[in-house]
Amino acid sequence: MNLDIEFGAEIPLFGQKDRTNGRGASYGFINGTVTFPRRRASADRLFMQDGAVCVVERDQERFREYHPGATDYDFGGMIFRISLPEGAYDFEVECTGDGESIAVGIAGMNPERIVQGGYWDAGKLVPVRHRASWNGSIWRYSYVNGISYVDISLEPLQPDKVIGLRRICVKEHVFSKCGERGENGVGGNGVPSIYILGDSTAKSYVFEEAPMSGWGQLFYRMAAAGPEGVVNYSNGGRSLRVMHQEGRFNDLLLSGRAGDFVLLQSGHNDERDRNDGTDPDGEESRFGRGSTEEMYYGLLTKHFIPAIRSVGMIPVLVTPVTRINAGCGDDAVFRDSFQKRKFPEVMRRAAADTGTLLLDLNKKSVEHFNEIGAAAARAMVMSLEPGETPGKTNGGSYANGNPGNHADGTHYKECLSRQYCRMAAEEIVRTAAGGNAAAEGLRGLLRSEVLRAVNTGEYGEVFPEICKDTISGRGAYYRNQIEKMVQLGVFHKDEDGNFRPFAPCGREEFQEGIRKIWGLSEDFGREREEASGAGNAEVLSSEGENMRRLKTEEESTAFTRLDAAEILYDAYAARFGMGEERKPPYMTDYNGRNIDPTDPNYDANLPSGETMYYPLTPFERVTDLGGVHGEKRRKLEAVYCLGLMRCEGGIRRGSLENGTLFEPGRPLTRERAAKYLYFCFVLGQNIIRENHCTF
Repeated sequence: MNLDIEFGAEIPLFGQKDRTNGRGASYGFINGTVTFPRRRASADRLFMQDGAVCVVERDQERFREYHPGATDYDFGGMIFRISLPEGAYDFEVECTGDGESIAVGIAGMNPERIVQGGYWDAGKLVPVRHRASWNGSIWRYSYVNGISYVDISLEPLQPDKVIGLRRICVKEHVFSKCGERGENGVGGNGVPSIYILGDSTAKSYVFEEAPMSGWGQLFYRMAAAGPEGVVNYSNGGRSLRVMHQEGRFNDLLLSGRAGDFVLLQSGHNDERDRNDGTDPDGEESRFGRGSTEEMYYGLLTKHFIPAIRSVGMIPVLVTPVTRINAGCGDDAVFRDSFQKRKFPEVMRRAAADTGTLLLDLNKKSVEHFNEIGAAAARAMVMSLEPGETPGKTNGGSYANGNPGNHADGTHYKECLSRQYCRMAAEEIVRTAAGGNAAAEGLRGLLRSEVLRAVNTGEYGEVFPEICKDTISGRGAYYRNQIEKMVQLGVFHKDEDGNFRPFAPCGREEFQEGIRKIWGLSEDFGREREEASGAGNAEVLSSEGENMRRLKTEEESTAFTRLDAAEILYDAYAARFGMGEERKPPYMTDYNGRNIDPTDPNYDANLPSGETMYYPLTPFERVTDLGGVHGEKRRKLEAVYCLGLMRCEGGIRRGSLENGTLFEPGRPLTRERAAKYLYFCFVLGQNIIRENHCTF
């Protein structure tokens, strides 16, 4: 359908709600939208001027509190409704001014956000392909409509400024034959793609944010087409409302192809419900995140699902995974965390009412946590101790533990992403077995290894990095680091599939590990191997608390934390050099305001409250180094101050607190070696590279 409306004397405005153009389409100015919440604009205030429909806003209070990025404002203006069938359309709106004086929105979308370009993801792999643009006084945008009409709004950006609407042109959107959508509705290879749209629990993370991960990030490992067959539009902080308002959902629909699948997951940010009516990000805010259960159901059934189907794509609803209390006791029993706003239940109802395929990750996640137990569950979420990762969050660096002194039970590590991908595959196969056509189509896109694993329960072919003895109990404490080191080929499982986390780590194993991780030469460590042989007895004097640990001959010749520090010093010098100019970004101005511990203004926390990377305990306050001298002490100090190894005594997860015991003579176990090597692996990566990558 094509529609061209010019505003002039021949089109009556006042006392008219709708007007028919003779081809079945109706249009007219209205007093309010049906968005959440409803926005009002009085049609009685409109007037004709120079062939345009005009309005002026004289209430200066409307503009006083506004700032770029605001979530709750209303500048009045005008709203024009056009009745249109479901489908994709190109809109052209001619105004009396430009983007500096007029904000143009469509279907309740945020005028500021839909003009922005860039990328939808942190790794900059999913570009914004479709955005609103201004060319002089003409505003253009392509939009996928899932209901029977579209509302276009114009708002003045300054008080006492007359703005006007001259013309609206609507044309059916033509998908490019050689662009994102194929000529015949499928891709060039005839294989549908899988699009994932969700929040931070589905997002693809970069090394800057390690070890945080999302299930959408790893779902390509389920797909027969691999990374090319899965496109992840997910990002943190997104609710259903935000996905629509910022144009993310619309861009996905215009970029996909008929026959592609859209896996839609939301709920965590929709929970935003501090709603006494004053929350700038709540359900009453114009561009807020929060939703009531009624709003959530309406968005799913009256917007998202119809819009996906209108372009021939196939909707799949994915219930949001449960949160856990990351500080819970070992006897904790988990239940669905959505108790106040029961969005998983609402999504199940929406799926049933619309005949939409549902993957119930919420139910599966609760079952999984109870199956593996609280200790293992805590290890898989973002509960961190000092020295686990150099990455950061909005509160600063993770290097000293969890900023804010509390563990995060909503977000999680890569080891849990693998499990959520497994659960999703199992849900697909289960529902396909029940005859669901969408599930059958989605099952056909899974790897044959995945289908075998679902049927047998053995996932060794799909995730060979998973170790049998790190799934539950105390052995799961460093599960995330262990699985990544096995995936990298730095460490290996035994013939029974066990990692043996508490077994001693060998010198050569650790040295070869850091060599691989940082791409050092084959000669790295050779001189040290030739020089070593005297063992730790020549390294440590009889003084110091560390000697108490060296009670047996076996312990005195074991590979210790001090030995590991020496190797890390030499490796760091070979990889980065010991000067300031080549430090990894995590160590320098990583948060924009970090300062070095040698600075007289050094503090554990940045002025803004962001936690910094460097150890919170100065080297001079480490209490158990009395037996370490000479060159070995110099190297240990350098490694400590660089943050490559930190005090292990007196630390715990979820607390922003460093210990004072380095324990240099303590034998190094394989799990602790995995911890240090994982830290170094992240440290050597490009911070904007997706963190599921290997070398």
